[in-house]
Amino acid sequence: MNHIFKWITAIFFIAYPFIVGWSLAHGHFWAVSILLIGLGLLRLMFKSNGLLWPLSMFAILCGGLSMMLNDQVWLKFYPVLMSLGALGIFASTLWRPPSMIERFARIMQPDLPESGVRWTRKVTILWCGFFLCNALIAWCTIVYASTQIWVLYNGFISYVLMGILLLGEFILRKRQQRLNNNDEQLL
Repeated sequence: MNHIFKWITAIFFIAYPFIVGWSLAHGHFWAVSILLIGLGLLRLMFKSNGLLWPLSMFAILCGGLSMMLNDQVWLKFYPVLMSLGALGIFASTLWRPPSMIERFARIMQPDLPESGVRWTRKVTILWCGFFLCNALIAWCTIVYASTQIWVLYNGFISYVLMGILLLGEFILRKRQQRLNNNDEQLL
């Protein structure tokens, strides 16, 4: 049951901009607000990783403000807060190592060499920059763009950009590993 809940929650949060866009077009933002609060509360109860609790709190905050202030714009702020929350999580691991990307890398390579640790730290910094830029663009889509542009950016373009960053980092990491292996063989 816990896996089913995790998948449903993940699908909801990935599809969130499209759900909001549909609800705003049809005047049902209250239903999305209630759903956002409910899923935020459930995710908060079932998540064991303390690093991720701010993301659940942001869902509750945005849904709650939308209902209390009877203003749908708060639903649009959720992607901004998600990016800022991810920025905070990734940045905090720079001060309290291992860095976030090092944690991910050690899942596949537990004996990560020192060169890998330096590399993953740089990539974590790069992700921090991405999350900051993503939050700024998401905010601009709220203030300066139509709901359709907001949905397009937050529901599609930002995911494509994340995918490009993930793929680019993976390709460069493999290249870096090959270079480091060649250097070690020369010694």
